[in-house]
Amino acid sequence: MQLFDRVDRETVEKREYQLTIFSLSVIAVLVAGVAVLMYPTVATHPIIFTEETSRIFFLSFCGLSVLLMGYLIDRQIVVRRLRREIREAQVRYRELRYRTGEDLLGALAGMNHFQDRLVMEFKRAVSMRDTLSVMVILLTPSKDHSDGTEHMPALGDAIKSISRRLRREDSLYYFAANTFGIMLPGLSMQDAGSFASRLGEGLSDVAGATVRFTQEIRIFNYPQHAATAHELEKAVRALLPDDLVTEPSLAEAYESSESGGSGHKVTI
Repeated sequence: MQLFDRVDRETVEKREYQLTIFSLSVIAVLVAGVAVLMYPTVATHPIIFTEETSRIFFLSFCGLSVLLMGYLIDRQIVVRRLRREIREAQVRYRELRYRTGEDLLGALAGMNHFQDRLVMEFKRAVSMRDTLSVMVILLTPSKDHSDGTEHMPALGDAIKSISRRLRREDSLYYFAANTFGIMLPGLSMQDAGSFASRLGEGLSDVAGATVRFTQEIRIFNYPQHAATAHELEKAVRALLPDDLVTEPSLAEAYESSESGGSGHKVTI
């Protein structure tokens, strides 16, 4: 049963200020009433009231005391209800962040799409005598955020931070647990290093003061680190779990076909 008006969570601070003023006013009235009622028992010359006036004062004092007790009890019930609603809202917020992280991970392409894109971008880089960089991001969750309920939202925040810094031609991939890849067409090793620095700063901000995770960024560049698409893919696979390393390499198949099936790798 609700005795007084409902307190909205958005106006809690305003209501708290009003309650403070109201409580001080009522306490002042009660103090004055107690002083007036107790004065005749301690003073030599008591204040003389008529019998009717004394009865009115006494009943008013008792009524005000009862109303104040009822009001404070109702406010306590409201505060308890607000705390329960806040806890429920926090649970819903955590569940929403968890589902958002799952959706973001599910929307990212995996290793198969990375292999297809690597072959196409390598062909383009060879034909245009351009560069191609591949970046691997390894995230290590902290012990306090290693469980799924805490780590999944952190991964979602990391994905959003990375996506905001990508160019239109760049692409983001999800290789394995806590491992992401970025295809950076036309980016030299020096430029990729600058991009990795900005990316690391953004991920550090996302990790927050509690350090929800630590990051490690590896960069592989054609032609500085690898002469073929297969070498780039092999360097990436070396950082992945064994179950993904056993997948067939499309880059190797492409190079074999380009060399007429003799197994000769195309180099520039």
